Amino acid sequence: MKKYIFFLLMGSSFCLSQTFTTSPLLQNGTNDKRINIAVLGDGFTATQQTAFVSSAQATINYLFTKSPYTEYKNYFNAYAINVISAESGVKHPGTATDVTEPIFPVSNPNNYFSSTFDNGVHRCYYGNATKVTQTLAANLPDFDIAYILGNTTEYGGCGGTYAFASLNASANEIVVHELGHSFGKLADEYWFSGSGEAANKTQTSSPTTIKWKNWIGINNVGVYSHAESPNWYRPHQSCEMRSLNQQFCSVCKEGIIEKIHGLVSPVDSYTPANSSSVDANANVTFTVNEILPIPNTLVNKWTLNGTVLASTANTLTVTPGQLNNGNNTLLFSVTDNTALVKTDNHSTVHFTNVSWTLNKSTLGTSEIKAEERRFSIYPNPAKDEFFIKGKSNFSKDVNIHLFDASGKLVSVKFELKDAATVYVDIKNVPAGVYTVTATENKNMIISQKMIKE
Repeated sequence: MKKYIFFLLMGSSFCLSQTFTTSPLLQNGTNDKRINIAVLGDGFTATQQTAFVSSAQATINYLFTKSPYTEYKNYFNAYAINVISAESGVKHPGTATDVTEPIFPVSNPNNYFSSTFDNGVHRCYYGNATKVTQTLAANLPDFDIAYILGNTTEYGGCGGTYAFASLNASANEIVVHELGHSFGKLADEYWFSGSGEAANKTQTSSPTTIKWKNWIGINNVGVYSHAESPNWYRPHQSCEMRSLNQQFCSVCKEGIIEKIHGLVSPVDSYTPANSSSVDANANVTFTVNEILPIPNTLVNKWTLNGTVLASTANTLTVTPGQLNNGNNTLLFSVTDNTALVKTDNHSTVHFTNVSWTLNKSTLGTSEIKAEERRFSIYPNPAKDEFFIKGKSNFSKDVNIHLFDASGKLVSVKFELKDAATVYVDIKNVPAGVYTVTATENKNMIISQKMIKE
């Protein structure tokens, strides 16, 4: 996927960023269809790059032994960027006050990212994040996750804009934990860090309203107060975000998966492609190549001219008799039904549609236009209103329809709130289960279930 690099903020310093060798560590597809991990080294000289790549590979291999990365390994690529430092090692000024310094010898090597211990506390090992950003922009601009390995065996690491970790015996675990911060946006659970709400941290204590309410009583998830600040709560007693050599708790797994869902579509490619011509008197086969979780938890749905078809495979053959003269719309929708996520009505929070518009001519040809789009419907269930959010903009000709369980059209008011968001007013709609459809330029682009409370 494409990482947004703020080139304008870098100024002329971007032009000075050095280009280094990039070594693939894991490749599952093209970068624009995957979450791309960049591993950079600091304190590795030119003669130490083989050792750096070996260490980088070890951390990647270990990361994907941890759930939920294991289940979503196919969604990732990984690369090592062979950053060359003038001198070996990392800085240690010996200025920390939480230990008796120097806990190990003071050092000040000329390392590329100026990474150092003693950032507030001794074990917080961090470096120049701006220079990391510049290096990523020059070497792997489409990165999504980045972390830095420091050439020292002393214990340390820190999260922030990027995760930094040493090559201590706990390095693999440090990387997993710190990526919980920088990628998953998870909070520490072993202490109250002073930051605000997170997927695994809240000031709500009621088991019926807490953000992880759907997990209460499952896999030892509960409501546990932070010792330093008893008005803040965490979900588990032995999560990866609480101590090393644990698994992520169910709440943290869900948070990481939702991050994955937000970054990458499960659709890798599809055929026929856009602007194709086919024989209208012959069968036409449509195929969507998907990025499969391990095990596969994707759920597919095909809709032709508003009618849901029986097939749930990733391939569908349409016969000439199924098509009307003029425009036809074939819609493929895919959602992830993983048991690792218990978000209410998750199938409408992240879903991807591929739509084909088939213009069947009496002359015996069909013109096909194809498009992939990603959407979110929220909140669902809804009381008075809900929103349809697109990853791309809607046209001004978008129309929203609501159908009850009998197929009857229910009147609703809607409007474009911004170019990519549609507001739907359901204040006067009775409670129940409905199908919401969206058409754009008279072609259906969405058909999903929603619940009115």
